[in-house]
Amino acid sequence: MNIQSLNLIIDINRDGAYSAWEIWEAVKGVYRLPGNLLVEGLGHIPYVSTLLNIRASEATGYHSLNGSLSVSLSLLLWVVLIFSLLSWFSPTVEEPDDAPDRARAPVGAAGVHPAHAGMQPRVHLPVSRANYAAPGKKTKRHRRPHRLVNYLIKHAK
Repeated sequence: MNIQSLNLIIDINRDGAYSAWEIWEAVKGVYRLPGNLLVEGLGHIPYVSTLLNIRASEATGYHSLNGSLSVSLSLLLWVVLIFSLLSWFSPTVEEPDDAPDRARAPVGAAGVHPAHAGMQPRVHLPVSRANYAAPGKKTKRHRRPHRLVNYLIKHAK
Protein backbone atom coordinates (compact mmCIF):
# COMPACT_ATOMS: atom_id res chain seq x y z
CA MET A 1 0.00 0.00 0.00
CA ASN A 2 1.43 3.35 -1.04
CA ILE A 3 1.01 6.09 1.58
CA GLN A 4 0.82 9.33 -0.36
CA SER A 5 1.09 11.50 2.79
CA LEU A 6 4.65 10.35 3.45
CA ASN A 7 5.94 11.57 0.06
CA LEU A 8 7.57 14.75 1.33
CA ILE A 9 9.77 16.61 -1.13
CA ILE A 10 11.86 19.51 0.16
CA ASP A 11 13.62 20.59 -3.04
CA ILE A 12 10.44 21.23 -5.01
CA ASN A 13 11.93 22.88 -8.10
CA ARG A 14 14.95 20.48 -8.07
CA ASP A 15 17.60 23.15 -8.51
CA GLY A 16 19.80 21.75 -5.75
CA ALA A 17 19.32 24.70 -3.39
CA TYR A 18 16.77 25.24 -0.66
CA SER A 19 14.96 28.55 -0.78
CA ALA A 20 12.77 30.10 1.90
CA TRP A 21 9.51 29.15 0.23
CA GLU A 22 10.63 25.51 -0.10
CA ILE A 23 11.45 25.37 3.60
CA TRP A 24 8.09 26.98 4.38
CA GLU A 25 6.29 24.36 2.25
CA ALA A 26 8.21 21.62 4.10
CA VAL A 27 7.12 23.06 7.47
CA LYS A 28 3.51 23.17 6.26
CA GLY A 29 3.85 19.57 5.08
CA VAL A 30 5.11 18.43 8.49
CA TYR A 31 2.25 20.34 10.17
CA ARG A 32 -0.35 18.69 7.91
CA LEU A 33 1.18 15.20 8.15
CA PRO A 34 -0.88 13.81 11.10
CA GLY A 35 -4.18 14.96 9.62
CA ASN A 36 -3.27 13.68 6.16
CA LEU A 37 -2.36 10.28 7.59
CA LEU A 38 -5.70 10.09 9.44
CA VAL A 39 -7.68 11.20 6.40
CA GLU A 40 -5.82 8.77 4.18
CA GLY A 41 -6.45 5.96 6.64
CA LEU A 42 -10.15 6.84 6.88
CA GLY A 43 -10.31 6.95 3.07
CA HIS A 44 -9.76 3.20 2.95
CA ILE A 45 -12.83 2.47 5.09
CA PRO A 46 -15.79 2.41 2.68
CA TYR A 47 -18.65 3.64 4.87
CA VAL A 48 -16.60 6.29 6.65
CA SER A 49 -15.16 7.64 3.41
CA THR A 50 -18.62 8.03 1.85
CA LEU A 51 -20.05 9.57 5.03
CA LEU A 52 -17.26 12.17 5.33
CA ASN A 53 -16.83 12.53 1.53
CA ILE A 54 -13.16 11.60 1.73
CA ARG A 55 -11.28 10.93 -1.48
CA ALA A 56 -7.84 9.83 -0.35
CA SER A 57 -7.00 6.56 -2.06
CA GLU A 58 -5.51 5.44 -5.37
CA ALA A 59 -8.93 4.54 -6.74
CA THR A 60 -10.62 7.89 -5.96
CA GLY A 61 -7.61 10.19 -6.12
CA TYR A 62 -5.98 12.17 -3.35
CA HIS A 63 -8.22 15.25 -3.42
CA SER A 64 -9.00 15.24 0.32
CA LEU A 65 -5.37 15.53 1.40
CA ASN A 66 -4.53 19.02 2.74
CA GLY A 67 -8.26 19.75 2.94
CA SER A 68 -10.13 21.40 5.79
CA LEU A 69 -10.77 18.09 7.61
CA SER A 70 -7.09 17.20 7.40
CA VAL A 71 -5.92 20.61 8.59
CA SER A 72 -8.39 20.70 11.51
CA LEU A 73 -7.38 17.19 12.60
CA SER A 74 -3.71 18.24 12.41
CA LEU A 75 -4.41 21.32 14.52
CA LEU A 76 -6.22 19.25 17.13
CA LEU A 77 -3.44 16.66 17.31
CA TRP A 78 -0.64 19.26 17.52
CA VAL A 79 -2.44 21.19 20.30
CA VAL A 80 -2.94 17.97 22.28
CA LEU A 81 0.71 17.02 21.74
CA ILE A 82 2.09 20.42 22.77
CA PHE A 83 -0.05 20.67 25.91
CA SER A 84 0.79 17.08 26.85
CA LEU A 85 4.51 17.79 26.51
CA LEU A 86 4.22 21.03 28.50
CA SER A 87 2.40 19.33 31.35
CA TRP A 88 4.77 16.32 31.24
CA PHE A 89 7.95 18.40 31.44
CA SER A 90 6.77 21.15 33.78
CA PRO A 91 8.20 20.79 37.28
CA THR A 92 5.94 20.03 40.20
CA VAL A 93 5.33 22.56 42.94
CA GLU A 94 6.03 21.18 46.37
CA GLU A 95 3.64 22.17 49.13
CA PRO A 96 5.21 23.56 52.32
CA ASP A 97 5.40 21.23 55.31
CA ASP A 98 3.69 23.70 57.62
CA ALA A 99 0.41 23.55 55.66
CA PRO A 100 -2.44 22.92 58.11
CA ASP A 101 -4.35 19.68 58.08
CA ARG A 102 -7.86 20.17 56.83
CA ALA A 103 -9.47 17.14 58.36
CA ARG A 104 -13.25 17.03 58.43
CA ALA A 105 -15.11 16.97 61.70
CA PRO A 106 -16.74 13.58 62.30
CA VAL A 107 -20.51 13.50 61.85
CA GLY A 108 -22.31 13.78 65.18
CA ALA A 109 -19.26 15.03 67.06
CA ALA A 110 -19.88 16.89 70.28
CA GLY A 111 -20.58 20.59 69.75
CA VAL A 112 -21.20 20.23 66.00
CA HIS A 113 -24.61 21.23 64.73
CA PRO A 114 -26.09 18.51 62.45
CA ALA A 115 -26.47 21.02 59.57
CA HIS A 116 -22.73 21.78 59.72
CA ALA A 117 -21.58 18.18 60.26
CA GLY A 118 -20.07 17.71 56.76
CA MET A 119 -18.32 21.10 56.58
CA GLN A 120 -14.65 21.59 57.17
CA PRO A 121 -13.71 23.24 60.46
CA ARG A 122 -12.25 26.71 60.30
CA VAL A 123 -8.49 26.64 60.53
CA HIS A 124 -6.74 29.38 62.50
CA LEU A 125 -3.22 30.03 61.34
CA PRO A 126 -0.55 31.38 63.67
CA VAL A 127 -0.30 35.17 63.79
CA SER A 128 3.46 35.13 63.28
CA ARG A 129 3.05 34.41 59.57
CA ALA A 130 4.23 37.07 57.12
CA ASN A 131 0.90 37.33 55.31
CA TYR A 132 -0.83 38.87 58.35
CA ALA A 133 -0.53 42.59 58.94
CA ALA A 134 -1.40 44.94 61.75
CA PRO A 135 -5.13 45.47 62.34
CA GLY A 136 -6.60 47.87 59.81
CA LYS A 137 -3.68 47.56 57.39
CA LYS A 138 -4.51 45.92 54.07
CA THR A 139 -2.17 43.32 52.66
CA LYS A 140 -1.66 42.41 49.05
CA ARG A 141 -2.64 38.91 48.05
CA HIS A 142 -0.06 37.40 45.77
CA ARG A 143 -1.15 34.73 43.33
CA ARG A 144 1.26 31.89 42.92
CA PRO A 145 2.47 31.80 39.32
CA HIS A 146 2.05 28.64 37.29
CA ARG A 147 4.81 26.11 37.74
CA LEU A 148 5.78 26.30 34.07
CA VAL A 149 6.21 30.07 34.39
CA ASN A 150 8.48 29.60 37.41
CA TYR A 151 10.48 27.01 35.50
CA LEU A 152 10.93 29.27 32.45
CA ILE A 153 11.84 32.33 34.57
CA LYS A 154 14.36 30.31 36.55
CA HIS A 155 16.11 29.14 33.36
CA ALA A 156 16.01 32.58 31.75
CA LYS A 157 18.32 34.08 34.38
